Amino acid sequence: MALQQHQSNPVRIANEVGMLRSGMSGPIVLVEGATDTRLFRRLFIPSPQARVIHCKGKSNLLAAIGMVTSRGITGVLGICDADFDRLLGVPTVRNVFAVDHHDTEIMISASPAFSHFYAELYEREADEREIGRTRNRLLSYAAQIGKMRLWSVQNGGKLGFKTLDAGEYIERDGTFDIESCIGTLTTEKDLDANALLSIATTSTESPATEISCGHDLTSLLDSDAAIRRRSQTHGRDVIEKMLRLSFDSQAFSTTSIYSTLRSWEKQEQLKLIPDS
Repeated sequence: MALQQHQSNPVRIANEVGMLRSGMSGPIVLVEGATDTRLFRRLFIPSPQARVIHCKGKSNLLAAIGMVTSRGITGVLGICDADFDRLLGVPTVRNVFAVDHHDTEIMISASPAFSHFYAELYEREADEREIGRTRNRLLSYAAQIGKMRLWSVQNGGKLGFKTLDAGEYIERDGTFDIESCIGTLTTEKDLDANALLSIATTSTESPATEISCGHDLTSLLDSDAAIRRRSQTHGRDVIEKMLRLSFDSQAFSTTSIYSTLRSWEKQEQLKLIPDS
């Protein structure tokens, strides 16, 4: 069974990293999931010079990196979503680097790649002003949900978001029905909907790109574009695949994680990113 297909236990991941290191000297990159593997494989030098392994979750990645470091295995790094870590002041872990903004989808949406993605999704050519207005509008909606997600994290996970489809609450005029969204989240829960509405709509110093979850934004993009096209939605998975495919090495080079990885290369004296 291929390494990338079966890893879920941090001990097994660390053991596999050790086995890989015995046969190669190049960088080994641990990422959260299979889609991250496909994305970063395109942006890094190819196997066998570098290897990208998905860990089936951030907690597995962090635990495996800790084990690898304790065993003295060098040239290994992790790339993960920031989630709310920066907002909550979660300490960083050595050799684990978070992507720009909240997560990978938000990072790509904030990059120059978004213009190409927008033209494909909305099936229209648009100037940067229109593209920026649409992105900012939908980010503001995603941030409202993000504030409730953050509140839930800070309060024992009182809200469940696994089945939430943010795009369902986009109106035909492009506005967002936050009250209906809250109604869905609070169904059969002893929670004050008005209090949640206040949390969602109260301004915060946190940038929308830090507090917004990429899954919410891609769902909103899917529904908003379908309304504009007067057609059916594609589904969030398709939208996220389109986003990843729009993100090329040029867009990658504009990100902070790119600069961080370049610094890691120099420190470790290893090659990870191809020269342009």
